[in-house]
Amino acid sequence: MTSDDQALPPLAWPAFTDEAERLAWWRACAQAYLDLWNNPPPITPVKTLDVDALEQRLGCALPPLLRRYHEQIGTLDLAERLCSVVPEKYASIEPLLDAYPGISDILEDAPDAEQLSALVDQLVAFGDYLGNGNLWCFHRETGEVWYFDHDSSPMLTQIFSDTGQYLDVLMFKCLLAAHDEEDNEDLLREHLGDEVVEKWMY
Repeated sequence: MTSDDQALPPLAWPAFTDEAERLAWWRACAQAYLDLWNNPPPITPVKTLDVDALEQRLGCALPPLLRRYHEQIGTLDLAERLCSVVPEKYASIEPLLDAYPGISDILEDAPDAEQLSALVDQLVAFGDYLGNGNLWCFHRETGEVWYFDHDSSPMLTQIFSDTGQYLDVLMFKCLLAAHDEEDNEDLLREHLGDEVVEKWMY
């Protein structure tokens, strides 16, 4: 439990009235997760200048809610690992092709290689599912969130319409752990559907 039990949000999907409320809930969930560990790193927002530099390197803007998450919370190691704004070996926000160069080999054998290659060029990795090589990506133009799965077909699946939806679910996974319900998938399946949970977590 957290050091202050009253700070632990209830285990329920929230209905936000505005963006400030959403960010406050994200922060509370992230803190509740960090409080589970001995000597956890503090919540450390990213400097705006570092986000600006990242956007220059990428040649595109971060999705607004992902940018605000990093500027106000910035915690990387939660129920899943978020990639770093500043360059960091193996775990930086970067184009999918840079994050997983082996994708070129996968594309060689794909029947729809040309179409997939065009999509890959538009994707930027921002989250690393448990360090297993499967990555969360946002689309440079639409902001949609795609899941890259190097082990099974389909290789790319569009799961969320924006990064805010992914972060909502990530924070809920943190909340499950904080409530000692880490292995309870029922609420995730109820919210996301069986197909998404099976693709994501298996």
